[in-house]
Amino acid sequence: MIGAGMAGVTAARALMRAGLRVRVLEARQRVGGRIHTLRDLCDLPVEAGAELIHGRRAQTWPEVEAAGLTVRPNSHAISAMMIDLGFGTQWLRRALVHPQTWQAFTILRRLARRESRDMSAHEFIERGRYRGRARSLAEMVFTTHLPGSTQEIGIHGFLDDGVLELETSADFRVNEGYDRIVEHIARGFEIELGFVVETIEWSPDGVRIRDVDGRERVARAAISTLPAGVLQSGAIRFTPDLPESKREALRGMVMGRVLKVIMRFEEPFWPRHLAAVCSSAGPVALYWNVFYKAKVEAPVLTAYCTGERAATLARISEEEALAHVVRDLRTHFPKAKPKLADWRLIDWSADPMACGGYTFLRPGAAGARAHLAAADSGALYWAGSETATQPIAATVAGAYATGLRAAAEVVAKFEAG
Repeated sequence: MIGAGMAGVTAARALMRAGLRVRVLEARQRVGGRIHTLRDLCDLPVEAGAELIHGRRAQTWPEVEAAGLTVRPNSHAISAMMIDLGFGTQWLRRALVHPQTWQAFTILRRLARRESRDMSAHEFIERGRYRGRARSLAEMVFTTHLPGSTQEIGIHGFLDDGVLELETSADFRVNEGYDRIVEHIARGFEIELGFVVETIEWSPDGVRIRDVDGRERVARAAISTLPAGVLQSGAIRFTPDLPESKREALRGMVMGRVLKVIMRFEEPFWPRHLAAVCSSAGPVALYWNVFYKAKVEAPVLTAYCTGERAATLARISEEEALAHVVRDLRTHFPKAKPKLADWRLIDWSADPMACGGYTFLRPGAAGARAHLAAADSGALYWAGSETATQPIAATVAGAYATGLRAAAEVVAKFEAG
């Protein structure tokens, strides 16, 4: 098993339960991958990576229950959200009353019609002739969550990946920390930390894996959960080369930039019933009130930056990036006097073991996830959030489901002899 993120530990446990001997190779000095919970920012867990369980259909709910964990809601309700469409920050309910936003209300109906020809989100917006506030809203439908530009985002991929379901479903945070789910699943099998894969030799009969220190591991089968960004970076050499269908799939994916600035303040300066602030301009796409609806609260905001906004902040020092974010907060709350107590900046694109936050599909790349997931590379199988399609791609729950799928493929191989 290559990788001890959600997909890797889920597949490993399933294989172990099937009676197979399993070893997990993990480059980091911890399990979880892009699930990374901080416990030194305040007295409560805060997520540096994956943050939310998306919707009631998420496949990870049985694990939450089995681990004895609890959750709290993260609201999408218009009564709990503020928005800045370039004309000042106001409650979402009030912003949507403005006549210039009404044209954007057609966007969901247009998306539901799904045209036969794929196109970029930019072209889709242009064809809808959205202008002013309506255009800002239309662009935010695509770019508030997806870490790319409207020119990069394909409409078919957006629909197939279930992004609309993600944006409209109820979300939940794990009170005890997202990492507790991974730790619960990862009990009872061998995990070799600090194993940074450099080469993978594959054939129908087995897999040979070497790391940067020259260590070698051999197995009858392996499951790769390597992030798409790592695969795209060329840091790992495959012998023979991966099938063209997989290389084409990777060309169709964008491993988007994601950067978080997590800030603990001496006291809250935002409304208590505020869940989030969305912005069409400025350095930050979204601010989360991390402990919204928590029984025990802490004054923590996460500035969530994606795509070019994340790239812009990544080009300057961490201290300068923080200053930009704090100035931006003052534009949203002009009467506030934020008193910062502590902070962290996490740039997932600068992490060589991730090379980005999560993926989306370019125009014309619909079906790429299925091609990357396909069992067409001998004894080397594939899992991970980039191979997920249901119910929502590129999520923790999706990664979990791919771990089960890949494990079943390996078991079937051995049963077939």
